[in-house]
Amino acid sequence: MLVAALLSATSAHAHSDSVSIDVVASIKERCGFAAGGPVSYNAPRDLESAADFSFAVGLDCNTPYALGVTSQRGALTNLDASDDGSGFAFSKSYRVSISLETDKGMVRSERCGSGDLIDGGRCSFASPVPGNGLKSGPGISIGRNAVVKIDWPAQSTAQPRLAAGHYKDTLILVVGPRA
Repeated sequence: MLVAALLSATSAHAHSDSVSIDVVASIKERCGFAAGGPVSYNAPRDLESAADFSFAVGLDCNTPYALGVTSQRGALTNLDASDDGSGFAFSKSYRVSISLETDKGMVRSERCGSGDLIDGGRCSFASPVPGNGLKSGPGISIGRNAVVKIDWPAQSTAQPRLAAGHYKDTLILVVGPRA
């Protein structure tokens, strides 16, 4: 915090009925993730079944901000095998939405498919740049959360069936004062 004071008087020997003091202060913008947030999340184990889950990430933003999300692969991708022409699927699409808890209320995003979250994707909050993405409006978030919701349908609604293996994608979240 920067504080400056200015005292003005007409002369050292003159009598005055008032003194004018200007006090100027500022607080630097800050916006980031709060310590202690999740660095990984284990989703429901069975990709064949429908899933709907969420997790919270703490925020510390004293100014209006934006949160961006990108997907590294654009889908949950089989780490153990690749497409071998067997007729099985080796990736599973999912959907993501975000809610920002601010002092002015909740700000909610639309739900986007994982393929639209790749860098340069069509989702309105897909951004790898701090300060771009879902905007907090006039609200700030000190000691509040961004809640990330993920869901996918049962695999029986999307053919072909998934190949056995471990599946993974990485969501990258960035936050910063609005650009």
